[in-house]
Amino acid sequence: MIGIVLTGHGGFPNGMLESVELIAGDIQHIQVVPFRDDQDKLEQELHAAISAVDTGKGVVCFTDLAGGTPFNVSSKIAATTENVRVVGGTNSPMLLSGLFKRTLELDAFTEMLLKEGKENIKQFIVKKKEKVEMEDGI
Repeated sequence: MIGIVLTGHGGFPNGMLESVELIAGDIQHIQVVPFRDDQDKLEQELHAAISAVDTGKGVVCFTDLAGGTPFNVSSKIAATTENVRVVGGTNSPMLLSGLFKRTLELDAFTEMLLKEGKENIKQFIVKKKEKVEMEDGI
C-alpha cells in the first residue's frame, strides 16, 4: 500500500484529513505534517512521516501549493529519496480517489491523482432563461 503524507500551510493538512475521514472512514498509513514557520523542523517532520508510512510501495507527499515551502521541502526530500513523489495543489477529490487506489504502482498512482484532481475542478454556471416578450393582441 502506498503511504500518504499530507502537508501544507497552517491547518490545511489536518483539515484535509478530517474532511476525507468523514467520507472514507479511518485511514491507514497516513501522516499529517503542518507547516507554521520553521523550515528545518518541517524537513525533520517530513522525513519522520515518510518513514512512518512507507510500506515499501512508495510514499506520496500531498501539498497545498505547488512552489510553497511544504512542496519545496517535500521535493528536496523526494530528489534524494527513492520512491517518494510530491503532488502540489491537493484537492479532496484527488485525495479521496487516491485512498481507494493505493495498490497501484507508484508512478501510475501519481498520474491518476493528477488526472482526478484536474477533472474534478468545475464551475457552476447558471443558465439564464430567455425573456419572451408578448405582442399586443396575441
